[in-house]
Amino acid sequence: MARPGNTTRGAKSPSSPPAVPVDAICERLGARWPDARCELDHTNAFELLCATILAAQSTDRLVNTVTPALFKHWPDARALAAAPQDELEHAVHSTGFFRMKARHLLGMARALVERHDGEVPADMDALCALPGVARKTANVILGTVFGKDEGVVVDTHVARLSQRLGLTRETDPAKIEKDLMARLPKEQWRPFADRLIWHGRRVCFAKQPACGLCDLAPMCPSADVPGRVAEAAPEEKKGKGKGKGKGKGKGKAKKPAVKKR
Repeated sequence: MARPGNTTRGAKSPSSPPAVPVDAICERLGARWPDARCELDHTNAFELLCATILAAQSTDRLVNTVTPALFKHWPDARALAAAPQDELEHAVHSTGFFRMKARHLLGMARALVERHDGEVPADMDALCALPGVARKTANVILGTVFGKDEGVVVDTHVARLSQRLGLTRETDPAKIEKDLMARLPKEQWRPFADRLIWHGRRVCFAKQPACGLCDLAPMCPSADVPGRVAEAAPEEKKGKGKGKGKGKGKGKAKKPAVKKR
């Protein structure tokens, strides 16, 4: 069993989440998902940038069915920048929000040609200045293609699981990323996000997490595991018993509970 290791770092405050064994979480995720990686198919930075834009409000699996034909017709930024809007919309239609995504792809490609000679920049500010590219997408490109860890990718899986694990109480992706950057060693920023995404897709599902199959359950404050409810029961009973007693009291007496059928 992994030793607890370091807990969350930094000064405690009323809004700070409770201490959790960060090193142990990283260790167990690494043991469970040692080969976790970005699951969007690509061969270069341009392809990954297009795929990541298309993945918004969609799935990697679906995007991977669309991108082969997309890259065959428009293999680089210069080709994509000259693509007709209606043809591009048709090509990405199945990924959802196809008009907006087509506009973002065209704007991104044209900006790459005009500002970066058609190449994808390895710079956070330059990436975030491209149409359709926010910090999450920039982190994906920098970490996956260029091996630069400037932040933590916060997608829906990372946001949900980091909250469940007690690593953050925030709901805004930028604030979640800030909390994770403060609590995780920098060398864990990229692998932690990749592994947490895999864990969210395969074990810690949004509606019905498979806590019984989860390596992180013993240290997860949200896990539904044997013993958790039983430990809380005495306190709950104690709280419910306050204010009760024999004899007359203020207010009306409570009526016996009636079971619903």
